Amino acid sequence: MVACPVMENREDHMRTIGALAVLLASTSLTFAGPPSPPAENESFIGQVGAFNGAFVSQNTGNNDALTFQNGVGNFAVTNQDKAKSNTSAILQFGDGNVAFADQKGKTNDQSTLQAGVMNFASTLQRDGADNNSTIAQFGFGNSAFADQSKGDNSQDTLQVGGLNFASTNQTDGKHGGNDSSTMQFGWGNGAIVGQDGGGNDQTTLQVGAGNFAVTSQFGVIGFNGNSSSTTQFGWGNISFADQAGGNNSQDTFQAGGHNFALTGQSSFFGKNKATTAQFGVGNTALTSQIANPLGSNNSMIVQAGYRNTAIASQSGLQTVFPVSGSNLQGTIQIGSGNYAVTSQTSSSGLTNTSVTAQFGYRNTAVTVQH
Repeated sequence: MVACPVMENREDHMRTIGALAVLLASTSLTFAGPPSPPAENESFIGQVGAFNGAFVSQNTGNNDALTFQNGVGNFAVTNQDKAKSNTSAILQFGDGNVAFADQKGKTNDQSTLQAGVMNFASTLQRDGADNNSTIAQFGFGNSAFADQSKGDNSQDTLQVGGLNFASTNQTDGKHGGNDSSTMQFGWGNGAIVGQDGGGNDQTTLQVGAGNFAVTSQFGVIGFNGNSSSTTQFGWGNISFADQAGGNNSQDTFQAGGHNFALTGQSSFFGKNKATTAQFGVGNTALTSQIANPLGSNNSMIVQAGYRNTAIASQSGLQTVFPVSGSNLQGTIQIGSGNYAVTSQTSSSGLTNTSVTAQFGYRNTAVTVQH
């Protein structure tokens, strides 16, 4: 039987139409498409050397983790759990360095760089968003801790030398952001920083050996912002600064050895400001200021020489609005064996002012005002 050409052409057309229908159907499915999959997590681990260990755990989506190790016996752990759009980078060069990074929340960023031997770094970003942490360690046996929560916190830690210790704790920076910078150059320096409430700013610089500094800022209200700067050169310097209530400012500079400075400020809808500078050996300065509603205290202590001691205490209950009450105290000592004590208390009378300047040898000054 001879096939009819017309029938063959008809069958060819039917097959062509069927193929076009399948193609159009698949194309429409492609354009409509299934729901977009969640953003993927990305991780890269690079290792050069021997006995290095790296662990990465990622959950939720759109997190990035980079780990690079060059040396022997380095260890790194990155955990991004219940997190979104977080970025982590750990770079280790040397031997026996250890780094931990734990991120929760979203849009948090952390970077850790270790170059040397047996350095330790831990970064914890608990929750919130826009927490930023950078830790850089160069040397031997340095330790750095960063703990951030509730967002808008930023901290930088730089350690160069050996056996330096730095700890930074930041929480609830949504009211203007917490900022912290700690720099250590030398041996056996220690720095502890705590910030709470937002609008806090602190810088700690330590050069030498055995310096220790503690800065605590919290509870910013009213006119936002605590500001602190601590600079220490030499050995055995100790500085404590505690600020609460907002709009406090503290500057402490120590150069030499065995210097001690303690500054405590508390304010409620007001501002305290304290500046302490010490040069020499065995200097001691204590400053405590309390200003109640709409009040302000101002203190300056400058000591240059040897075995100087200055103690200043100013209190509050300042009330008058909008002028507000104020205490003002300034002490300058240059020489040796100087001793100065100033205490001021003001309420309805408002204003106390004291200036003490001593130049020479074995001077003593005491001032009390109510």
